[in-house]
Amino acid sequence: MRVTAKGAVRRSTFAKIIVIALIVIAGLGVLIHFVNAGHHRPEGAAERWLAAVSDTERKGVSSDARKRAEHIGPVALAGPLLPAKFDTRHSQFDDLEVGKAVPAGADTVRVPFRLHQHLPSGSGPLKVGTLVLRRTGSTWHVAALDARHPDEKVPSEGGPRPSRAPLALWIGAIVLGALLAGGGHLITRYAERTARRAVDATKKGIPTTVQ
Repeated sequence: MRVTAKGAVRRSTFAKIIVIALIVIAGLGVLIHFVNAGHHRPEGAAERWLAAVSDTERKGVSSDARKRAEHIGPVALAGPLLPAKFDTRHSQFDDLEVGKAVPAGADTVRVPFRLHQHLPSGSGPLKVGTLVLRRTGSTWHVAALDARHPDEKVPSEGGPRPSRAPLALWIGAIVLGALLAGGGHLITRYAERTARRAVDATKKGIPTTVQ
């Protein structure tokens, strides 16, 4: 089968671009993992768990939501927060808010929250409480649902705001974005130069077929 040299060059260029892109993506993934290691926030885990629990009966996403929730903590713990009647077209919570984590022992924190249930007829009653989270390695897991202590409040109630990601993570995100943009630019330039060389070679009469 005879194939034009120009077509072969294009396929070779495309394959190289794909390989370079995959290497860049893999490298970014590894870098993100190491930069983020040890900086998981308990407030973030609490909020993700509540959000996942909220979707455990939502049509089309219930299975995935249950898996995400169970990865952080048992869904069964959320029983007192869930409405008796619900609409599968919507999440079971209309809104949710978490406050700042308060240390409660070795590798244990308490995260206050508030949320409104969603009922088939509309917004439901307010639910408040505290999630007890325990840390295993660098990961926080929901271990219990508890009543609030008097000093536990969310920001909308005058409580302190949740902790933020360390400055190093923000700087790392900016650097990663710059690397991704730079990598994309280099890949584009490489493809353009390769294509121009192929066109120039064809114009100069270099053999156009290969076996």
